[in-house]
Amino acid sequence: MIHNRIKEKCSDQAVYYLVTNRIAGGRMLFKDREKYKLKELLFAGRAKLSYEVIDYVFMGNHFHLLIKIPPMSQMDDVELLARYRLYKKNDEVNFINSKQKDDFKEKIHDISFVIGNFEQRFVQWFNRVHNSWGRLFGQRFDSEMVEVSHQSDSLLRVMAYISLNPVRAGIVTDPKDFFFCGYADRLAGGSVGGSDNDFFDLFCRGIETEDEKSKKKHFREVFRAYMLGLRRYKNADSQTLAEFFKEVNLSEELAWNDLFIHKCRFFTKCLVIGSEAFVREKLAKFSDKMKWKRIHKPYTEDDWNDIYSLKPRRRGNPAG
Repeated sequence: MIHNRIKEKCSDQAVYYLVTNRIAGGRMLFKDREKYKLKELLFAGRAKLSYEVIDYVFMGNHFHLLIKIPPMSQMDDVELLARYRLYKKNDEVNFINSKQKDDFKEKIHDISFVIGNFEQRFVQWFNRVHNSWGRLFGQRFDSEMVEVSHQSDSLLRVMAYISLNPVRAGIVTDPKDFFFCGYADRLAGGSVGGSDNDFFDLFCRGIETEDEKSKKKHFREVFRAYMLGLRRYKNADSQTLAEFFKEVNLSEELAWNDLFIHKCRFFTKCLVIGSEAFVREKLAKFSDKMKWKRIHKPYTEDDWNDIYSLKPRRRGNPAG
């Protein structure tokens, strides 16, 4: 089944996507060796294509990624040519004309090309190593455009959804102990976290610090508190966080605030995630371009903290 995809041209603003794909038949084929390779290819691709990894998790039969596509306007011709030469594996090749240059620039800012390239390289490696052939993934990847703004905690909720995958699966009790996820990577000062100082500015209102390292550290503490259920996270200073974590640590087990544990399909098959206004904006912009057989509308539930998704209305249920 063809999965419709909503995506923006990133001319002057960054766009964020939650990306998911699963192995055909649900087979548990991603062992540690495969997960290491997935991570290697995901981060290596950033040199040639234009994207940033905000978060990720590699499970036994599926993966989730949170990908940021930066504005095309941020890339000058020198950087573009450098990426083109890496992509072509030729240090002397040049663009034939301006159309080729523009086409390549648009392509490396396209989420479909970015993830398609990543998956293709992994499948080629997997088939070679395992002496196999044919398709590995069951279908084309799912992608949801995610709102990133101070008006909605959609980004934090998506990050929590990704980070808590190994907890939901019963592999660990704390995502910091799962090696193949962005949360553990972030805490260890690894390959993710380049935008955490920007997220500090969005989600840590009223907290004053100019030091980039301090911003990243505070955001990561706020994100952990958010996953553990702290409601007034935006105004939480260091003392508030310390008191909250002290109380949490007195509990016999960590109680993660995993709102979407039973609503995964509404979160990974919904095209758009954000505030109601954001979802309605994208619905109005893209509805004429999508060949939907069913009416789509913003969807939420009482405990979702005003986070909406875009999903088809159920047959025989006008209220959705």
